[in-house]
Amino acid sequence: MTAAETVVVMTGLGGFENPPKSMFVGGCVRNELMEKPVQDIDIATKYTPEEVMNIFHDIEHVQVIPTGLDHGTVTVVFNKKYFEITTLRKDVQTDGRHAKIVYIDDWIEDAKRRDFTINTLLADGYGNIYDPLNTALLDIDKSRIVFVGNPEQRIQEDALRILRFFRFYAGYGAGDIDLKGLDACSKHHDLIKGLSRERITHEFLKILEGDEPAPVLKIMFDNNVLSDMADHNYNAKTLKTLCEMQIQYAAQNTMARLFVLAGNKARFYDDFLRLSHAQKKALIKMDMVVSAMTFDDQKALKKAIFYHGNDLILQGYLLKIAIGPDETDANMIKILQNWQAPECPITGQDLINEGYVTGPDLGQELERRQAEWLDEVL
Repeated sequence: MTAAETVVVMTGLGGFENPPKSMFVGGCVRNELMEKPVQDIDIATKYTPEEVMNIFHDIEHVQVIPTGLDHGTVTVVFNKKYFEITTLRKDVQTDGRHAKIVYIDDWIEDAKRRDFTINTLLADGYGNIYDPLNTALLDIDKSRIVFVGNPEQRIQEDALRILRFFRFYAGYGAGDIDLKGLDACSKHHDLIKGLSRERITHEFLKILEGDEPAPVLKIMFDNNVLSDMADHNYNAKTLKTLCEMQIQYAAQNTMARLFVLAGNKARFYDDFLRLSHAQKKALIKMDMVVSAMTFDDQKALKKAIFYHGNDLILQGYLLKIAIGPDETDANMIKILQNWQAPECPITGQDLINEGYVTGPDLGQELERRQAEWLDEVL
């Protein structure tokens, strides 16, 4: 948070004044203290969105985007660095999904509307830390994920906080999960159904992206949070093994993890999730690879890579190992990670030049000749 662009933005927003008019907030402060990578820079400010836009309107190399005026948010882009700047606010009316707000001039009141205590921390331009609710620093020290205020009330304001509670516990928590928060999530789990599938998908896939999603998924299923997503064939040990191998081979893949969660098959969870066409296609291909391939022949493995690519076949291989009973083969892993499929010199245009007409016959002949060529070069 000391980059030149950041200093310019904070200077313009009064982040170096005493008292500061703007401060870093949330994830960037939290991650800095927890020694985790800082991805996004969020800034809370006493300036209104209109005032923020005026401050940066004429500065060279700065773009101002009114990304969320309904929420008091303006995005400032400076030399390809993004800053989300949000006016101090208070939620005055909520419906479980959205909130009506009013702008305020009170750091403590702004902190009270946030989801978890570890996200309430502030830092001025000099890096001085402020704990407006006097709880966040201790919770960060203990790696505790605790709702701000009454957990049930916070969940009823926005049910997405149920999923966020488990995502943050998986990513930042340690020790026993906060029972008050867990009880509230379990009690109000039905509110999740009122959320858009897009919002559910975004949060749930982030849970799966974590290094160790299996333990937190068990807590969620045991407490009826998204229990409808649990499959009777799901094996937590399989997911744990898959995640460990993905990390070992730098091959993290969320769809492969969803495949295991679905009981080692392609399932789209259309009642809850809105997966993209590409994500659904990946699940279908993984199902095909896991069902059809034995991974005991290097030539067959290279053929599969030629037709489907290294990434998909690597995930299929790791899935087969995780499901068991086979163990990893170093030679197979080396091929999956490093072997580059050659480019076939035979094209559809070659066949057209020979007199073939575009259609099924051309496709079948091209496939036959490519297969012959592949047998020769492998």
